[in-house]
Amino acid sequence: MHWTGKVTPVAFSIGDFTVAWYGIFITFAMVLALVISIRRVKRINVSSDDMLMLFLIAIPLAVIAARLGYVISNYKDYFTSPYDWDAFVKTIAIWKGGLTIMWGVPGGCIGALIWAKIYKKDVIKVADIVLPTVLLAQAIGRWGNFFNQELYGQPVTDPNAQWFPLAVFIADEGGWFQATFFYEMVLNVIGFFLLSFLVRRLDVKGFGSLAYFGWYCMVRGIMEIFRAETSTIDDKMGFNTVMVFCFVVCAICIGLIIFLIIRKKKRGGKLFYKNGIPPLPSEKKPESEELSL
Repeated sequence: MHWTGKVTPVAFSIGDFTVAWYGIFITFAMVLALVISIRRVKRINVSSDDMLMLFLIAIPLAVIAARLGYVISNYKDYFTSPYDWDAFVKTIAIWKGGLTIMWGVPGGCIGALIWAKIYKKDVIKVADIVLPTVLLAQAIGRWGNFFNQELYGQPVTDPNAQWFPLAVFIADEGGWFQATFFYEMVLNVIGFFLLSFLVRRLDVKGFGSLAYFGWYCMVRGIMEIFRAETSTIDDKMGFNTVMVFCFVVCAICIGLIIFLIIRKKKRGGKLFYKNGIPPLPSEKKPESEELSL
């Protein structure tokens, strides 16, 4: 058996408590995204404390929504009869894997809107900077799927193509399959660097957010072509629906980006800054008046 088929989802155990690789990668990805975001939003006068609160509000909602989406799409595996305590624990067991990013992103966006309302921040400007870092987090999280031996593609029967990272050996299936988790990871890393470069220089409000959704939907649509795994509600029609939906959303995002660029150009605004968009002036709090003696 190839070494890619010998991986285990459990990183280590302390007594009866086990820590999964999936959880380690997801946690590391979120922390890294937070650190990068904190550094980048300083130029729009958003403090590290503000960003920390944003993540504390948005991440739990994103995780809940992502898990909800996965459970609903695989409802036959979770909503068993009788639905007892063990079944409930299985339903919420995100540490064993099973998150649907397409549901998680809207959950995170709802959290961001709540945060913006509380702290009176421009959520679009913040999202333009933060969302591209989500691509990097998603790329890192895909390694959790590798250790869980999931998100693979079609069987690879040609011995000349049975090598990693082109293919991955799946122990439960006893054969080689396309390493689609790795393909998606590479595409998301490329997207992260490309969007980071453009967001830093292209001064169009809403570009970063739309570019993220467009890139992610494009990648997801491409991956649906290769995926071998399907959920219990994903028949052929469901598969095509997801793929078409992703490409339609991608096209809409591209169209809106073009519209925003044309609109700003017509209004005479500067679009591209070769050396980066200048940071906003610092928001200095008024100093208290000194008492005269």
